Amino acid sequence: MLNERFLILNADDFGMCHSTNEAINTLFTEGAITSASLMMTCPWTLEAIHLIKKNPSMDVGIHLTHTSEWNVYKWGPLSSNMNTLVDKNGYFPADTATVLKQADPDQLREEAIAQIEFALKSGLDPTNIDNHMGSMHHVMDILLDLCERYQLPLRYAKQGQSVRTQANHEEIVTLADKKGIQLPDHIEMLPFFAPEGKEPAYQITKEAAINCIRSLKPGVTELVFHPSLDTSELKGITETWPMRRFEFAIFRDEEIQELLRSENIQLIQWRDLRNRQRQM
Repeated sequence: MLNERFLILNADDFGMCHSTNEAINTLFTEGAITSASLMMTCPWTLEAIHLIKKNPSMDVGIHLTHTSEWNVYKWGPLSSNMNTLVDKNGYFPADTATVLKQADPDQLREEAIAQIEFALKSGLDPTNIDNHMGSMHHVMDILLDLCERYQLPLRYAKQGQSVRTQANHEEIVTLADKKGIQLPDHIEMLPFFAPEGKEPAYQITKEAAINCIRSLKPGVTELVFHPSLDTSELKGITETWPMRRFEFAIFRDEEIQELLRSENIQLIQWRDLRNRQRQM
């Protein structure tokens, strides 16, 4: 038991756009992924909610959002009077640094609650909380309070993480344990961009996935990625579209599926951690 390796295959940015929704819905339908993170503030959120209701077995967490990173495709807060969370046009700022510099923590909390409550009022049964672009990682106490309030686990790795590790890491893990909040042991993320000097290629994504699977440590790991279809819509939104298209294909790849089996990786959902948390 101590050496068992459990893996959550989590697709981020559900609700961002139609192309992403179609990709994630396909992956869920085929059983190629185990979980997804839903953005509650985006133009295509309602379509994602519709897809989830058609397939209640979908394991979906709330991707708390306070940034809107693309140049010509924007979204803003659900709450009114969020003056420290918006730019001059009423959209979320494009980067996390701006949130850290100007956002009132009380407004971050209020908007986060509004997003969770919107999910609940829409009839969803969220399985975890995570945070788009780390916009609340400077107020981890608020994130942990929300996880305690709604009895949901949090995307934050107990043993440090390659994505983000806080300076007060041990304090965060200790507080989560005190509050009874489940955390994964490790977090990994597939690369958004090709290595410097190389063109985006499926093989780059595939090698990254293979290396991650083969090097999984004992315990629970969440592997985060951002699948989408390579439509004109996605190409108009982000230059990362090639890698997102490759990430749509990666866990449908028979070699990757066989590798998961041969490595004896046990695929689980965030729901498993949530159920454990609620039973404690």
